[in-house]
Amino acid sequence: MSMINIKQSIMVKPAKETPKHILHLSKLDMSLRPPTSHTTVFHIYERTPSCKSTSNFDVAENIKNALSQILVSFYPIAGRLTMNSNKDRYVIDCNAKGALFVEAETKHRLEEFNDFEPSAKMSELMIPKCDYNGELSSIPLLMLQITWFKCGALGVGFAPHHHVADGAAHTDFFVKLMRLAGGSSLMVPPVFDRVHVAPRDQGCIKSKHLHEFEPIVPSLPSRGHESSMSGDQNTNRTQSLFKFSKQQILALKQSVLSQASESNHTITTYATVAGHIWRSACKARLLAFDEEVKLYIPVDGRPRLKNPTVPKEYFGNALFFAVCVAKAGDIMHKPLWYTATKIQEAIQKMDNDYLRSSIDHLELKNGLPNLLMGAHKMLYPNLLINSWTKLPFYEADFGWGPPKVIGNCEIKLEGLSFLTFNSNGDESLTLAINLFSAHMPSFKKYLYDFTSLNSNL
Repeated sequence: MSMINIKQSIMVKPAKETPKHILHLSKLDMSLRPPTSHTTVFHIYERTPSCKSTSNFDVAENIKNALSQILVSFYPIAGRLTMNSNKDRYVIDCNAKGALFVEAETKHRLEEFNDFEPSAKMSELMIPKCDYNGELSSIPLLMLQITWFKCGALGVGFAPHHHVADGAAHTDFFVKLMRLAGGSSLMVPPVFDRVHVAPRDQGCIKSKHLHEFEPIVPSLPSRGHESSMSGDQNTNRTQSLFKFSKQQILALKQSVLSQASESNHTITTYATVAGHIWRSACKARLLAFDEEVKLYIPVDGRPRLKNPTVPKEYFGNALFFAVCVAKAGDIMHKPLWYTATKIQEAIQKMDNDYLRSSIDHLELKNGLPNLLMGAHKMLYPNLLINSWTKLPFYEADFGWGPPKVIGNCEIKLEGLSFLTFNSNGDESLTLAINLFSAHMPSFKKYLYDFTSLNSNL
């Protein structure tokens, strides 16, 4: 039985005539995710006393009309992905076919959901269904669903396409969309020109880029797990949420600071928390001491790329991956400062020269790029920790105030995780992660063990 009842499902087109042309994509655009997929994010809004008089009909119409208006400025989103004439590159046909808008209702209440853990159930509740078996040109590049809960709350499911833009750009779009629905106006127009992330005329590859562009690895437990995992346990996965209070984060940072004399870097909160997560995952997976493991860290290239600089309003992919490589034994048994320092060093390496070299390296591969980067390959024994803490989700106010909860509808791939700030503004964090089910109980145990951060036990 379906969790929702569809009230309307329409293709929303730009409110005015928009440019009709082909938008050429960069190799970065094409390398992060399969073309037959969408990112799925949900936002939960609750009525406040000041907005109780607003009818559901008015809210739905305001959001739908705002979508039509914003597609005038962000017109490539209303287009469709296709191949160029040489069949060696994806392009966007800016044909104004529109974005999918769905309004649904459910008999469920907010309190029935356990902190809105990512799951297939959440996708069914929040995200429109998409047929990926048809022609590529039939897939909308944006799907938006609003779901009314029985308690009066509103869920907004946002499913953009990664070939169009990255998370920073799409979050900016969503914030502007919801503000527009609340009566605000658009200010600075987006920039679509891929010249900002284009390869140089004479490529200058200064680094080997071994780890960002290595072959895909299988997501199956290996050494040491054949005896402890059998049958369906080898493929069963669990998606879970874990909360870090401000006090717990402070304890992690104090642990690292107590060893700061051994590091030449200022260690960020991300490096500290990510180091603890990576350490916990390695222990839970019972990895061999000499096994090489990698932590993949998404990095926004906008503030790092120079000559030319990338405008803040750039609507495309400027996402790169820093890769931290170490022996599992070192991650598990050396003090936390060691892992946090290695993470910080990997991130600091991502300067203009390195990123431009990455772009040149990627362009040298003829034809359609393999899916070289992104969540499809960040699997066991490796980990990807994507920080969404700098994305302004809580600025997406259409008149009901900021969302009470935001998160991933579903994390389908083992080893993929996300960090977000909680809505209470106290700098506490939520970790959403997918791991093999057999590893999750131990992971939780190690994640909340703050007693041996600087020991070799």
